[in-house]
Amino acid sequence: MSAESSTSSRISRWHPSSQVTVALIVLVAFACTLTLRYLGAFQFLEFHFYDFYIRQQARAASSEPLVLVEMVESDIQSPSLDYPLPDEKLADLLSLLEADAPAVIGLDIWRDLPVPKSGGGLPRLNQVLQAGSNIVAIFTLSGIKPPAVLSSNPERIAFNDNFPVDVEVAHTIPKVRRSLLFADSSEGDTYDSLPFRTALIYLERKGITPEFDPEDSRSFRLGKARFRRLQADDGMYVRADARGWQMLLDFKCPDKFTRFSVTDALSGRIPPGALRDKIVLVGINAPSVEDARVTPINRTHRGIEVQAMTVNQLLRKALDGDRALQPWSDWVEDGWILFWCLAGALIGNGVRSPWRIAPATSACLASLPGIGWIAFAAGWWIPVVAPAAAFVGGSVLAVSYASSRERKMRSVLMKLYSRHVSKEIAEEIWANRDSFLEGHRPLAQKLTVTVLFTDLKGFSTISEKMEPGPLYEWLNGYLGAMAKVIQSHGGVLKQFTGDGILALFGVPVPHTVREQQADDAAAAVRCALAMGQQLLGLVRDWQQTGLPPVSMRAGIYTGDVAAGSIGSDERFEYAVVGDVVNTAARLESYDKSIADPDLEPLRIRILIGAPTHDLLDSAFRTKEIGLLEVKGKVNKVSVFQVLGES
Repeated sequence: MSAESSTSSRISRWHPSSQVTVALIVLVAFACTLTLRYLGAFQFLEFHFYDFYIRQQARAASSEPLVLVEMVESDIQSPSLDYPLPDEKLADLLSLLEADAPAVIGLDIWRDLPVPKSGGGLPRLNQVLQAGSNIVAIFTLSGIKPPAVLSSNPERIAFNDNFPVDVEVAHTIPKVRRSLLFADSSEGDTYDSLPFRTALIYLERKGITPEFDPEDSRSFRLGKARFRRLQADDGMYVRADARGWQMLLDFKCPDKFTRFSVTDALSGRIPPGALRDKIVLVGINAPSVEDARVTPINRTHRGIEVQAMTVNQLLRKALDGDRALQPWSDWVEDGWILFWCLAGALIGNGVRSPWRIAPATSACLASLPGIGWIAFAAGWWIPVVAPAAAFVGGSVLAVSYASSRERKMRSVLMKLYSRHVSKEIAEEIWANRDSFLEGHRPLAQKLTVTVLFTDLKGFSTISEKMEPGPLYEWLNGYLGAMAKVIQSHGGVLKQFTGDGILALFGVPVPHTVREQQADDAAAAVRCALAMGQQLLGLVRDWQQTGLPPVSMRAGIYTGDVAAGSIGSDERFEYAVVGDVVNTAARLESYDKSIADPDLEPLRIRILIGAPTHDLLDSAFRTKEIGLLEVKGKVNKVSVFQVLGES
C-alpha cells in the first residue's frame, strides 16, 4: 500500500466519530473497573501478587539483636517442667535471663492468673517482675489482663494481640500482613504493642525516641525512619479495619534467630554474655500449643516468631533507615488504571487481526506482574489486577465496537460491489477497506483506471423480431455470460446500458504504480478478447434456434477519474467521473465502417487509445488506425485496433 493509502488508513481508523466512541469506551471501562475495585472485587487476587512479591524479596542479613527463649515441645514433655510453666519456674527463668544484662526482656506468656491457682509461687514472681525494670509483660486489648503487680505501670506492660488478620481479602485462611504499634484500650488508655514497646526500650538506650510530626498526625519519626499510619484504603486494601496505629509487615527478617529453650536457660546452658544488651523474647514454640499465624511466607509461623520479625523491622528502619513499602496516592492509582484501560481500548480498536491482537494482549497482561514486581522492589505497592481488568474491559469493548463498525462497513462495501466484482476482488476490497473508506462511505479519490465499453452490432434487428419476453431472456443470457468473463479477469462490472456494458479495471483499490496500471490495461484487453471468444459460442447456439448472428464493438481507454459514492445515505452507488469513460464509449461507437466486427475472427472490434497502448508494451498485436476526431474531444485521439495477443 502506498504512503498515501497508509495515511488514509490511519485517518479512516481514527475518524473523529471513532475517537469519540473510543473515548466513551475508555470512560465506561474505567468507571466499571473503579466501581469493582472500590467494592473490593480485586482484593483477593491483588494480595496473591502481594504475597508472591513478599516471598521473592531479599531478606535481611541478620536478626541481631534478637534472642528467643522458647518453651519447646521437649520442655513441655520434660518431667522437671510443667505446662503452663509454674510461677516459681517462670521467676527462676526471668532471674537467670536478667542476670546476663539484656537490654529488654519481652515476656510473651500471659500471667493474668497465678500458676498454679493456689498462688504458691506468685510472691516470688511478683518480686522478680518488680525488680526487673526492663521486663515487659503482656495483656490483650480483648480482655486478658496483665500481671496485677505491673498493671499500674504502662511502661512495663504491652498488648500482644497486635496482628490483625485480613479477613476481608481471604477466600480461604486469613493471613497476617500488618501489626499494631499502639492502640487504645476499651477504657480509652493508649498502650504499646509488645514489639513496639521492646523496640522503644532498646532504642532509648541509644538515645532514640519517637518524635511525632506536628504537621502530619498520621506519621511519626523514630531514628532514621518515618512511620506512616496505615489507612483503610492504602494499597490494595478496601475499607480495611485500620483502628489503632498499624504498619505493614515486610517479612524481611531471616528465619534463623538465635534460639534457646527454657531447659537451656534453667540448666545454665546459655553461654555467659550471649544475652548482654540484647532483646530477649520469652514465649511458647511448641506444636501442641495452638499459637500459629498464617503469613505470606509461612502457614505455621509461631506467635513469638512474628513478634520477633516485627521488632526486627522496627529496628532496621530506625537504625538503618530501611524504606517502608509505600502505596501510591489514590489519584495516581486511578491514573495508572486509566492508562491501561486506554491501552486496551487502543489495541482493541487498532489491531484487527486476531493473530496479532492475541499476542499483543498477552504481552501487555504478562508485563503487568513484572512491572508490579519492579515497583515493589523499589518500595512501591501498585495495583496489578485492577489495571489488567481495565485493560481487558477496554479491549473487549473496543473489539466489540470495531467488529460492529466493520460489519456495517462490510455491508456497505458488499452492497456497492458484490454484484459487480469477483469474490477475490471483493476480498481485496475488504482487506484494503481503510484506503478508500471514510466513515461508512467510499472516500472520493483520484484513480488511474482502464475503462472497457462494449456494445452489440445488430441488436436492433434482433429486438425488432423478438417478443419482449424472449428478448429479455436472450439479453439476460448474453449479459450474464459477459459479466462472468469480466469478473474472471478482475474487472468491476459498473453498469448495463441495454446491450451495452461498462467495465472498470483498477478500481476501487488504488493502483498507483505503473506496473499495476499496465496490468489493468492488459486485463481489460484480454477481457475484451475473451468476451469475443465467449460470443462465438453464444452465436453458434443462437443460430441453432434461428436467431441471426451478432457481433461486438469494444472501446478501451486509460486515464484518471474521480471515484466515490453518489446519492443519499439510504440509496447510493459507486461512481467514476471523468473524460476517460466518455472517450472509451466514443471509441466503441466510432466510425462503424472501420474494421467491421462481423469480419473479425472473434466477431469483436477492439479499439484502444494511445495511453492504453503505451501500457501494453507489445503484449498484443495491434494496428494503428491513426489520429481520429472523437466527439467531445478537442484534440484528436491516437487510436489502435487490437488484433490479438502477441
